[in-house]
Amino acid sequence: MSALKKLNDGIMKFIKVALILFGTVMTVLVIMNVILRKVFNSGLSWSEEACRFLFIWVTFLGAILANDAGLHGEHMRMDFIVEKLTGIPRKIVEIGALLIVLVMLGTLFIGGVELVQGTWPMLTSALEIPKGAVYLCAPIGFGYMFIQTLIKLVRVSKATDDELNHKEEE
Repeated sequence: MSALKKLNDGIMKFIKVALILFGTVMTVLVIMNVILRKVFNSGLSWSEEACRFLFIWVTFLGAILANDAGLHGEHMRMDFIVEKLTGIPRKIVEIGALLIVLVMLGTLFIGGVELVQGTWPMLTSALEIPKGAVYLCAPIGFGYMFIQTLIKLVRVSKATDDELNHKEEE
């Protein structure tokens, strides 16, 4: 399991670097385009499209990163009822919630694959890259979050009551 953890840690580091890079590129493009429009009365026609596509990728990569942290991840979680449960009832609720998430992520993954396949032949208007390349972030994001959630399901099923109750020690 430590080899998988090292692989995941490497992927998470790569995602962090990509997020920093994409955020920097978006910021530079927006500032550069504002200066060009205000000062020189012209702009880069492709920069708005590039920023939009980078923002889409940042959203999905950020979701992977947030879903990775700890047993419960860092996504918002309404757990005021679950926190009152202990033992087997709590484990049943936790496993049930993860199974629902898996069904949802699996469905979104399949939809993402279909979206990429359907839009790959189309080119974007300004950058002239395949639209499927832009939407590739959906199956990558949902697929990786599916794997992360499967791992969480295994961890929750093996977890003791103390491990389920102590989020801050994750």
